Amino acid sequence: MKTVEKQEKLVDGKGRQIPITSWIPSKSVSQLIIIHGFCEHTGCYRHVAENLANRGVAVHTMDLPGHGNADGIRGHIDHFEEYLDNVSLLVNENPFLLKTKSVFLLGHSLGGLISLLFCIRRNNRFKGLVLTSPLTGFPPMGSLITGALARFLTRNHRDEPFPKPNGPGSLSRIPGQWKIYNSDPLRGRLITPNLYLQMEAMIKQLTSSAASLSIPYLMFISSKDSVVSPQAAQRLFSQSGSTDKSLIVFTEAMHELLQEPECDQILDKLHDWMAERS
Repeated sequence: MKTVEKQEKLVDGKGRQIPITSWIPSKSVSQLIIIHGFCEHTGCYRHVAENLANRGVAVHTMDLPGHGNADGIRGHIDHFEEYLDNVSLLVNENPFLLKTKSVFLLGHSLGGLISLLFCIRRNNRFKGLVLTSPLTGFPPMGSLITGALARFLTRNHRDEPFPKPNGPGSLSRIPGQWKIYNSDPLRGRLITPNLYLQMEAMIKQLTSSAASLSIPYLMFISSKDSVVSPQAAQRLFSQSGSTDKSLIVFTEAMHELLQEPECDQILDKLHDWMAERS
């Protein structure tokens, strides 16, 4: 199936240029918006977009502020709500969105937290939500150490970045991927105290409002994930109010599920799940 890749730049509410990329197949049956994870960018999902576009799914992505080629301080956000505003921007201002086709949302890691909050607070259009390794909680020890550091630094250096706590070895079990991560100039390496503390606060808000999550959703996690807490994701799954929800747990994959050998299995399941709800 022929696919056309289209690019544009949108301007968000703070005047930042936000690059977007869409893959539009010649015969589209549905469409998927992808929200990437922390320190990632649109290019990390090219293989996902091309795979799905070949099956008739139009895919739309953007670089979040402070990530990839988007404007903004690297690894920083003043207010978490700005991320949700940018999802609205991609939905409402994307010139390549197909107006007559069903729209689904996929969020990975930080993008999962953003997507969950968006669906609880603002969604009035998405047919369903797909989550891979969503940030619904940090592993206890990592949260204790990084949180203490962020709280110490934020007293005088709210926007001063420090190295993110997880290296390539915690992202994938494929050594070849580590080299790709380290050599990618668009992948972030830093996080500011304010962003980390904003993440903590949003996780608490998400936990308290889980019962309000009513959209159909499909969640993929790994019990080996050391970047986000798989136990927290399972708790959210149990507490959420949706009556149409599915959880798939892998036992060998690591955090970057869509970069792991399980990727093809995930995309097959995702495609079929979307087709049933389009």
